[in-house]
Amino acid sequence: MKTLRFLLLFTAAITLTACGTSHNYTNNSLNKNFYAEKSIYFKLNPKSQNQINFTGMYGTVLGGVMQPNVKETFQLSLNELASETNIKLSFIENSEEITDKNAVVFDTDISEINWHFGFSVATLKTVVNYKNINNSKEIQTTGIRKSGGGDEKNNLKKSLKDATYNFLKEYEK
Repeated sequence: MKTLRFLLLFTAAITLTACGTSHNYTNNSLNKNFYAEKSIYFKLNPKSQNQINFTGMYGTVLGGVMQPNVKETFQLSLNELASETNIKLSFIENSEEITDKNAVVFDTDISEINWHFGFSVATLKTVVNYKNINNSKEIQTTGIRKSGGGDEKNNLKKSLKDATYNFLKEYEK
């Protein structure tokens, strides 16, 4: 019986730790020359999704859901990504805040925030549309955060950071 309990706990621990995706972009493959002189600003569209939708085997075992502030979480994800990639990324409330005439500004619309709970893995997916205010070109990306659970704000931050990193990869092409 002790062996069975040990195996069950060991399997659960491995499953929970092995299912998380890493979101540290310190060693990234972004084109450093492309971003060297650029300042990129992101303005969150007021029509953006502002709540996480839950699907799958979702339950409230330890209490209710703490819906994070999406705007604040997006700003945190940008700050973290800027720090890890050494690219000048900034969150702005409105375009009048910008004094740099060479700045690139993107209207950012988060169209989807879904957290699906499977048997052992929870996947938080964000779909984000980045529209260049200067030329109206649009790039849509998806951010994924797989985990064994965790708190809503941290998983959302990592998913949004992944979406923005994927955007940067597309933008440099």
